[in-house]
Amino acid sequence: MSGVEVTGRLLYASSEACADLWYEAGFPTTDEFLWYAVGEQRGIVINVMELARAQAECRSGLDVLTPREAAARWGVVEERPGISDLIVALTRHCGVTTWQVPANFPFALAKILLDKGLVLASVPHFCPSRAVKTAQEIEWLREGVQLAEAGLRRAEQVLRESVIDAAGMVCWQGAVLTAELLRGEINAEVARHGGTASHTITAPGTQGASPHCEGSGPIAANAPIVLDIFPRCDRTGYYGDLTRTLVKGRAPDCVRRAFASVQRAQREALAMLAAGVIAKAVHERVEAVFAEDGYVTVFEPGPARGFFHSTGHGVGLDIHEYPGLNLRNDAPLVTGNVVTIEPGLYYPEWGGIRIEDVAVITDAGAENLTTAPVYLEIP
Repeated sequence: MSGVEVTGRLLYASSEACADLWYEAGFPTTDEFLWYAVGEQRGIVINVMELARAQAECRSGLDVLTPREAAARWGVVEERPGISDLIVALTRHCGVTTWQVPANFPFALAKILLDKGLVLASVPHFCPSRAVKTAQEIEWLREGVQLAEAGLRRAEQVLRESVIDAAGMVCWQGAVLTAELLRGEINAEVARHGGTASHTITAPGTQGASPHCEGSGPIAANAPIVLDIFPRCDRTGYYGDLTRTLVKGRAPDCVRRAFASVQRAQREALAMLAAGVIAKAVHERVEAVFAEDGYVTVFEPGPARGFFHSTGHGVGLDIHEYPGLNLRNDAPLVTGNVVTIEPGLYYPEWGGIRIEDVAVITDAGAENLTTAPVYLEIP
């Protein structure tokens, strides 16, 4: 019937690279494929090479088609149809007037579709249900945290086995321990447990004052080492996220005081978590703790000092997901949100301190998925 508005949803990507697509299709692949939803109809169009795996692993209720099958079903007239031809035919077949697409939908494909007369509408949260985890997803996230904890235990073992030489450097197995070597040990341990750790942070000394500095070069004793491990489970695709700050030797008093303040801020933030709590209120409490302890954030001149990032973020098939715990988010947390709590203090003179756990929001409070102990010094 003409004049009826029909809205469909469209994804085209590799599910390895697009968490929305992995979530909707239910399996990973490095090859791009099409996912669509129109009313109760949901399906994918995938190349023949991936067909059997898609049929075995995809979410139930999905119609799995090859490009040839899709072309025949939707009445494609082109002899060698491309993906845009298939989408145009699908649009006509289902009577779609508007396709909703995510913000990261391929620009080149979008332009072709627009030039062919299709209407696309970008939506900021393509899969809002991703923010509320199921019981199964929570267990997968627990496994992700356990992967990170395995990596941390390896780092702790290396630092315990290390000695401090006469020059004040940390030495392991007869050579100076470097950030690169420590990161390699962490990543290898994660791999042994079935995960992939990328861009693991092992930032020694003053490098830790830059929160996302991965770290390089020799590790000095009696200075903080920021260890931020965020592996992805190879089997499920879900992430873990964990940060601890360790010192081989004895920490200076300024580092000890900052560590105590960060630990207090994290404890108070974790204690606040519950369904109905406003996200930015958690961040504001962390800022208040630091102010009470005398730590004032300064953005200029020079490098930022103090606490200058969000308190946390959602985690799932992406390492950074909704909801964010920051001043921009005045929405309430809801049961099933899974968030990190990771306050930190950063000073160019001596480095940084960050402590991070992952917690599940419940009606009554929160469950901390992280079991790794929090301490500062390794003798």
